[in-house]
Amino acid sequence: MNYLARLAKEEPERFDMEWERRLTSWLELIQRDAGLLKNRNDVPVPPVFEVIEEALMVLERCGAAVYAKYAKDTFDLLSNECCKQFAVRVDPRLFRLTNHSRFEAQ
Repeated sequence: MNYLARLAKEEPERFDMEWERRLTSWLELIQRDAGLLKNRNDVPVPPVFEVIEEALMVLERCGAAVYAKYAKDTFDLLSNECCKQFAVRVDPRLFRLTNHSRFEAQ
């Protein structure tokens, strides 16, 4: 995390690229682990919503300016993916961007 904090202060362009890489990695983790209680080795898998907390904690440690710039988009992106992946496993009708028009018609 010191690496990211240093990048944020000294090389903001590289921080953007590194943050994008981490977001992609977290999205893949969410997609892989959503709905799992244990992995193949019977080890408990933490809830995917904890990824959001981890990401925001990393941003917070990078400083107030970085947190202010990236926190909202990070939260929106990761929480959206968590909800989407959860719904896919429970009932896809829970999370459909096209549901809005159905409710307007009623």
